[in-house]
Parts: sequence; C-alpha cells; structure tokens
Amino acid sequence: MSEPATCDARSLVDGPTARDANLASPFVCDPRPGAAGWVHGRTTFMAAPSLPRREPAPLDVQRPRFALVFDGRDGPRLDHALAGLRAEADYRLLVAGVAAPPGTAHHAPPSLAGVTTLIATLRRELEPGVMLVILAAEVAEAPDDPWGCIPLQDACLPLARLRDELAELRTGARVVVLAQARPRLAFAALTDAATVVMTFPSGQVGEKAERAFWSRIADRDGDGVLSVRERAEHARRQDPAARFVDPLGTLSFARRQARARGAEPLAVHGRPELDAAVAALSPGQIAVVNLSTTWCAACEPYRPEFAALARRTGGPLRFIHAETDEQWSGFGALAYPAVAFIAADGRLLGVSHDLHDPLAALALAQFEALDDRLAHHRAELQSRDARVRGRAARAILALGAPGAALIDDLARDLHDEVVAAIILDILQALASYGEKARPAAPELLALFNHDDDSVRAGAVRALIRVGAEPAPIACPVLALVADRSPGVRAAAIDLLAADPAGLPALLPALTVVMEDGDPAVRRAALAAFRRLAWGDAAAGALPTLLRLVTPGEPDDQRAEAMAALVDLGPAASPAIPDLARLLTDADPAIRRQAARALGNCGAAAQCAVPSLAAMSADPDPHTRRKAGEAIAQIEAFGRASR
Repeated sequence: MSEPATCDARSLVDGPTARDANLASPFVCDPRPGAAGWVHGRTTFMAAPSLPRREPAPLDVQRPRFALVFDGRDGPRLDHALAGLRAEADYRLLVAGVAAPPGTAHHAPPSLAGVTTLIATLRRELEPGVMLVILAAEVAEAPDDPWGCIPLQDACLPLARLRDELAELRTGARVVVLAQARPRLAFAALTDAATVVMTFPSGQVGEKAERAFWSRIADRDGDGVLSVRERAEHARRQDPAARFVDPLGTLSFARRQARARGAEPLAVHGRPELDAAVAALSPGQIAVVNLSTTWCAACEPYRPEFAALARRTGGPLRFIHAETDEQWSGFGALAYPAVAFIAADGRLLGVSHDLHDPLAALALAQFEALDDRLAHHRAELQSRDARVRGRAARAILALGAPGAALIDDLARDLHDEVVAAIILDILQALASYGEKARPAAPELLALFNHDDDSVRAGAVRALIRVGAEPAPIACPVLALVADRSPGVRAAAIDLLAADPAGLPALLPALTVVMEDGDPAVRRAALAAFRRLAWGDAAAGALPTLLRLVTPGEPDDQRAEAMAALVDLGPAASPAIPDLARLLTDADPAIRRQAARALGNCGAAAQCAVPSLAAMSADPDPHTRRKAGEAIAQIEAFGRASR
C-alpha cells in the first residue's frame, strides 16, 4: 500500500540536476546533440538522395575517330588489327608501344607515364560524341583483381584504372578489343551502355579468333555495313570462348552505323504470357524485359523511355514490356519498374538497377558462376565512378543471401563512400544480411555523424537489423532522439526500444537531453521519453519533468511534460507535493493535467484532496470536472486499500 504523501514536502525540482544525476549513474555519457559531433548542419537533401543522371553524348559518325592502342611492351603485336581498322576509316591513333606504327598521331612508350600522356591528349582533343576504339595486345592476371591489367614495361595498368580514366570522356560510343586476355572476367571491366567489348582468351585458338575478327569477311546481312557484331560472330565461330558484349548492335569501324533492327517492345501481361514470349526467342537471343505493374506510379512514365531504347538498339536483344496486377516474383527486383535479362532457355541472367542506363549491366548476362559475379561487383565497388559503385551496391542487394559474401567489402566502401545515395544502397544491403553483418556496426555508427538525414536514419535502422550490441552504441543513439529529422528520431527510439532491459541505465543520460538549452531538443527528448517503456525506473525522470513544467517554460513543452507525468501513474507519487502546487497554475490545461496525475497516484495523494476540492470554484468547467474525477479516484483507491 502507498504511504500518503505530505503535500508541503520539499520540491523535487530542487534536487540534483540532470547532469549531476548522470555523472553519478553507472552509465555516463554526454548525449547532447553536437556534444560529440553526432549532428552537423542542415541537410543538403530534402528527400532520400539519388544519383544524378548523366546523359551520354550522341554518337556523331562524321567526326574524326580515335583509337587508343596498347601495342605490347616488347614489340608491335597489333599490326594486323591496325591494318583492319585503317581499312574501314581514318583514325587518329594514340599508340603506347615500342615503335610508332604508320599513321600514328601520338606515340608514347609502353609505360605508366606514357599512357598518362596519351590519356591527357585524349582529354584535350576528343570532342563529345566521338567514337573511341581501344585495342590491347594482352591482358594479364592481377592479384585480387578479377579484371586484370595491361602489361607495360614498368607496371601493369589495371583495367579498373583505365575504366575510371575513360569515364571522364564524353564519347559517343566505344569499342574495346582485348587480345590474349588471361582473366576470364576481363570482358566485364569496361562494359557500359555505350561500349561494345570483345575479348579473346590467351593461347593459339584465341589468337586465331582475334585475327579472324580483323579479317575481311562478307556482309552477311547485306546492309552495306560490316558491323562489329558481324565481325564478332565470325570470330566466335573460331573460338566460342571469346566474349562479346554489345548493348548497341549498330556499331561498325567505318563511318556508318549498321541499320538498327530494333522495334517496339512486345507487350505481355502476367507471367504465363512473359514465359511464352521468352520461349519464342531464337537461340542466342536475350530478352530485355521491363518488369512493370499496374499499381506502380513510376511504371507508366518509364514506358516511353524503354520503348525508345528498344527502337534504337540492334543485335539479338528482344525488348518486352511485361505488366502484372501483382508482384514479379523470382527476379530479385528491388522496386518497379525494373529491367531483367532472360536467356532463350528461360534462365534469369541478371537485373539492371539503373533504369535510365539498363544496358550498362548487359555484361551480367555473360556470367556463368556466382563467384564470378561476386568478384565483378567487388571490383565495381572500388571504382571512382559513382554510377558504377551505385550499380554494384544495388546488384549486391538484389543477389539476396549470396551477397553476404561481400559484407567486408560493403563495410569498407561504406567507410570511404561520399555519395549519400550509394551509402543508402549499401546500408540496405547490410541490413538485409541481419546478424551476419554485425561486424560492420562500427561503420554504421560512424554514419550518425553524416550530414544527410536519410543516411543517419538508414544507419540506425541497419543497426537494428544487424542486432548490434546495445551498450557501445547507447550514447550516440541517445543523441539522435533529439535529431532535427523526425525519421532519425523515430529510428533512434526504435533502436533503444529493442533493448528494454538496458533502458533503465540510460535514463539519467536521457534527462540531460530533456534539459538541453534548445527548446526543440527538449521537446524531441520528451517525446522519446514518452514512447519508451521505462518501468519502475521512470520515477528517476520526475525532477526533470517537473523542471520542464515550471511556469515560464514554452507552453507546448509544459503540456508534453504534464502528459508524461500523467502517463507515469502511481510512479509519479514522489512528485505529489509539486503536482499539488500546480493545481493553482495560471494555465487551465496545466491544472487539469495536474489533477489527472494526482488521481493516478491513488491513495498516496490524500493530502491533495482539499486542494482538489477547492477547485470546485475554478472558472474552467473542464478543470472542475477533472478535479472531481481525481478526488473520486483517490477515495476509491483509499477504500480498496483498507
């Protein structure tokens, strides 16, 4: 039974300050926003950030064409290729080799310095929309790099580095031909939506196929243009292991493009019709499928863009617009619309996660083993190109459970990543792996310091999903309960609520935030206090709550603090003297809430009955009613306890 309180006892407001109480508690931290640099200035995004689109420069076949040639470190090895190239059109040749072949515009030795000079020349001379051909006589294996490198006299140039250098050039299209490529994934290093890639394995068979590629062959389709695709098909008859990725289907080495044989996408509805359309493909064809739904707001606006892509693309790609009233299961799509690649035998070859550049992921259709795909995405995460890193993060997420093999790589990229949109994709991937990603918790915690609201909220939610140990993260999480972003505050409260047993120890630190000098911070911390289940420990916040309801404090803060006192029920009994004094407050809302809180204290509030009875003369009718209800509650508790 609660002992009746004495209404003239000393006020709890005069007790230890929140800071002193925190310092005296077993768990001590300074959780004020900004105290440890957890929260920075205003966000630069109004909503979840996304990568900006980069529009490709349209190909202008009439402009001078360029060729960057890696002609071997020991002597010329690509004379036959250069002869085939010059037979088609005039090219400005930039050659890294021991000697300068006839017609070379710029020559440099096959060294890192020489290659740097040639690329700098390309940056100066190459105009937007120009076609660039890249030839390499050899690609060697490289440690911890699935794409490999081009051997030079003083080093081996990683294809990843070459890719980053080329990303800064606004070419209209590129053709990459790599001879004697030992790494089986070399073909994937330079692929994107405007690049055709042909790689030949090392060895005599690969060399024979490469020479067949550059030989004089018949124009099989009779359109008057010998396309790169026709050359590739001829070469692959010599060596089927040669890799060819062609998102365009129309390029040739001449000053003309092959005729685009694209058409309007085939429209189907539902999975049975889609399966039938795929079954009708010819061997070697690939279905490029726009996975759409009738309820997706972004799907209909995307349809014309997908149709335009289908019309301008040649080659063995069959574009299909597939719509359903439900979900597309089994594709690994993160959202709709999504673009999937499906083989003629019905195998899912991959899903593009860049709607505006879907064919940049066409290389996924060439991967035969999961380990190869993981190695490819691991390399992409290290790219300087944000679009490449973003595609990798989304692709890893779409892989589902197998993507957990890249947790360490994702955490490493999270540490260095500067693009908020990519960070969000990585956070989503790590969160999807649950406790397997718990070792990444320190990197997630570091993001509490990020400027972007979405990133901070995503980091907190990821910590919830990975089951991070509560104690090491408690103090910075407490700081986020008063974050400027409602989404971050809600996520932080959810994370604290996930460990109810640890909450009592955190209360002294939270009261420090509740008494912050910023009224907005105090209100946010109050709201967090009310949402969390403190149990018997809640009484520890009474001095702070009473200070927050002191006359002269902001009205909304006083109302929130009084609501918290009402919520405490009998746990608010130590505050009965202070609650009794609030019955005479100038604000009728405060008087009503004080009466309610006293009623919830039950028989212990017997000393306040005379003051409550005096409120029968209160000018506010609602206050008079609440005072009567409080007296009835106190007396009922008293009778029950006798």
